Amino acid sequence: MTTEDTFHWQIINGKQPAEQTLLRTKYHITEEVITYALDEDESPHAELDRATGTFLLIYNVPRDQPEDDVYDAPLTFIIKGMTLLVVDNGTRLRVSDKLYRTLAQTDTTSPFSALFTCLVKLTDMFAPLVQTVDNERKAIVPELRRHTTKKALLRLSDLSLRADYLSRSAKQNTMVLRQVHAHPIYQRFTVGEEEQLADVVIEADQVLEMAELSSHTLDHLSQTYDSILNNNLNDVMKFMTVWSLLLTVPTIVTGFYGMNVPLPAQHSPWGWIITIGITLALWLVMGAFLHRWMK
Repeated sequence: MTTEDTFHWQIINGKQPAEQTLLRTKYHITEEVITYALDEDESPHAELDRATGTFLLIYNVPRDQPEDDVYDAPLTFIIKGMTLLVVDNGTRLRVSDKLYRTLAQTDTTSPFSALFTCLVKLTDMFAPLVQTVDNERKAIVPELRRHTTKKALLRLSDLSLRADYLSRSAKQNTMVLRQVHAHPIYQRFTVGEEEQLADVVIEADQVLEMAELSSHTLDHLSQTYDSILNNNLNDVMKFMTVWSLLLTVPTIVTGFYGMNVPLPAQHSPWGWIITIGITLALWLVMGAFLHRWMK
């Protein structure tokens, strides 16, 4: 049996020029596939280069350290013959270590079986991230109910952004798995490989459901507290409007009596009491009108 007939796997660090050269010289990977593999902004997808028999799958995985609020990154799997290559751009060492242990412990002789085993592990890594978002949300909600502060709202906004990214990432993974299922290469899979792919799809669907539920919950909370803040602002504006109108009454009354023209009770010793009485009467009339109008 030749080495080409024996299952072989390797994790490639795409940041190392020597390992990029290894892709070209040892495994004869085309420049187009290498470009896909090294692009950190590449969207998840699957394709088959029929000329070289190279199968490419790009899958979203969690980043070791989020960059610019981006919590996922593409990881590339290449299958050529009986070889499975995992191309890591060097920013996801935790993921690479997990895959190394997974591949080292697998006893399969099929590169696609090994691929689906890896995808199950990678998909499961998203579930704790979604759970962390849910736990942080549960911790923020009581604080917001006690007092809606700007700091708490910013934390809620950050959580909502994280949940959106996780939901988007899970959705893209689900779509690429269904793309594999609909791809002509699916016809080459053994029954065992078909069952493994089905297991990955089930796991991805569960993660997607969790992420979307978390995202929708946070969106609902954000909209609710936005409505509360808007309502509070409306109440404040109503209060300020009422008081500004009521404060015009004494200004108008005293303004009349400050004019140098004859006015009723102008020279009476009870003139100031009459002035206050007129002011109070107008206050009551305007207050009753405003109260009825704002109901």
